[in-house]
Amino acid sequence: MVGQEEVAFHNHLPDNRLVYAYPQIQYKSRGNKAEIICIHGGVDEIHKVFSKNDGEISIGINKRRLIVENIKINRYKVEIRDNLNSYGIVDWLPLNGINYQKYKMLDGVIEQIEFLEKILIGNILSFAKGIEWTINEKIEVKILQVPRTYPLYLKSKSIMAFDTRFKSNVNLPFDIGLGKGSSIGFGTIIKI
Repeated sequence: MVGQEEVAFHNHLPDNRLVYAYPQIQYKSRGNKAEIICIHGGVDEIHKVFSKNDGEISIGINKRRLIVENIKINRYKVEIRDNLNSYGIVDWLPLNGINYQKYKMLDGVIEQIEFLEKILIGNILSFAKGIEWTINEKIEVKILQVPRTYPLYLKSKSIMAFDTRFKSNVNLPFDIGLGKGSSIGFGTIIKI
């Protein structure tokens, strides 16, 4: 629909290298319907696509009609607050191969939670950098609960996923993704 030259939509450079930056266009599924979440520069990019699109999308050799059911435009103030906000994060993939080994070697639950909190702070910093927001204050994250861990498959590899409840002094928009796979629906921030 957009072509290979529109890197913001697929994060691949022409020579098949990946762009390792926070995705400003994120693809999700909700209730068997596709969603596109656009933030920061991604908002301008999606406007370009819809202004030149003729209502059709190609998936491989098949052409399908593109029906936009709903468009929501929200302004969101990202900031550090004095109080802690409550969030959930679903299908969060915090552990790469190296971090998974470190996580498994930790002695107890408290150490594992502290390890995950540091990773979540890193994910928030990556989001901030992706929207060109410099955070000069200390980020606080407190994981309250990990109600579920489970394996997910990403690119034919089994990865440990977490559904987590946490509090943070960072005012985060709901529906954005944090961490690995955030461009394709993983690590979605939800309201508690």
